[in-house]
Amino acid sequence: MGIIALVTLSVAQAGCSGPFNCPAPEVTVDPSVHTETAPIERELQPLGGVLEVHWWEWTESGRCDFNIGDLILLREGMARIAPADVGRLALLTTSDAAELPDPDSRLSSWLPSAPHWRSGTGLDWRDGEEDAFGSASYWLDPASGVVYFLSDADYDPPATPTASPA
Repeated sequence: MGIIALVTLSVAQAGCSGPFNCPAPEVTVDPSVHTETAPIERELQPLGGVLEVHWWEWTESGRCDFNIGDLILLREGMARIAPADVGRLALLTTSDAAELPDPDSRLSSWLPSAPHWRSGTGLDWRDGEEDAFGSASYWLDPASGVVYFLSDADYDPPATPTASPA
């Protein structure tokens, strides 16, 4: 590495005490469970007809090296989809029961009873480039028509309706 590159790297990392110890971002995200679809339309679009949705969001720090202060916005939720879309989505999953991540307790009342979760890479979704991405993983319970989802995206507080800089 050249001297200029090393100096640039040292200056860029001055706000961090190490590559895994980033300063805590000061961002306010509404921690309540939401039911509106507008802020999460990108995540819901691959599902088709959404009849009902319950979701919440939080932020996490991204890498603390060349992109100091980058934030990732994470969303978790449950969506009930139209019966016509259940079959289409089931074709994109594997037949094996998929292990569901541990959902937040605020969403537990919308979990189906005795679900048989299905997932697969054909059902997952990704949009955008490295510096402006959004992606989601979905788990489908065909019997109830409920989809559990986890999504993440580059985070820009002024552009996100449910959050704002502190």
